[in-house]
Amino acid sequence: MPISRAVQLADKLYAIDAWMEEGPERLSCYLFDTPERVLVEVGPSATLHHLSDALDELGIDDIATIVVTHIHIDHAGGAGQLARRYPRARIGVHSSGARHLVSPERLWSSAVGVFGEEWLTSTWGQMEPIAEERLMVLDEGDRVPLGGGRFLDVMHTPGHARHHIVFHDDDSGGMFVGDSVGLCYPHGHFVQPVTPPPDFDARLVVEQLHRMAQRNPRFLGFAHFGPDYRVAETLMSAETRIWDWVRIVEGMTNLDDKAATEELRRWSRAQYLDLGFTEEDIVKYEAKTFWPMQVAGIRRWLATRQTR
Repeated sequence: MPISRAVQLADKLYAIDAWMEEGPERLSCYLFDTPERVLVEVGPSATLHHLSDALDELGIDDIATIVVTHIHIDHAGGAGQLARRYPRARIGVHSSGARHLVSPERLWSSAVGVFGEEWLTSTWGQMEPIAEERLMVLDEGDRVPLGGGRFLDVMHTPGHARHHIVFHDDDSGGMFVGDSVGLCYPHGHFVQPVTPPPDFDARLVVEQLHRMAQRNPRFLGFAHFGPDYRVAETLMSAETRIWDWVRIVEGMTNLDDKAATEELRRWSRAQYLDLGFTEEDIVKYEAKTFWPMQVAGIRRWLATRQTR
């Protein structure tokens, strides 16, 4: 059986490996064990028991607020089930994503179109609706109370998804970035873009990277996966790789989606090897990347951009 892990990052702040997809270092959730407890990210319902076990191990019997950076199922799919486990918790979500937690059918249908129903149901699990009155609807400039005069500041960060938000804690210096910066796994220590349809917008992603840098966070709390303390380097690398991927995909006009997907994967592997990353680390990134979605998102953005 996998062991749920909680690592203390700062005073009353923990990173929890939620063992998404029954594996380590797939999803990191963040717990503020403050007078008003806040949990950042939930993950899918299929492996929610690992997160619940970790919370039990920490002695957590109540949570004031459960917040998600965005409503994609690998971040928010288990929110309804966790809300049932903690009946007094509010569920914090961006205003444009709130209705999909109340009625998740459209979100589920969209995900089925990308991943297939059999894989989605068995690997991530079903969603449960959340009563509207339990939602804390969030937007740019809002604050989530932690108690004792401490807050999480909310930034609206569209680009990965229009309903994406980021949370910044002045006390620890942590900025909890969801997927807005990309993937950054601790075994490889390099950032890789995440470019899903239908909302991916390269220009918006880069705008948000600049806004995040202006806050001068001490570390970036990635959902996939864990804290990264090389903030300036990581944000600059994220911007460079976004434009690299856009340039590569834009030049693939003669390739269909399948061939373009394989070419982006091949080009990225060669680039990572040139930068000195190990074969072992590259294989791990490849295994945790749904490559067809990356090309589809970039191509959709390029087509939309050209018609404006």
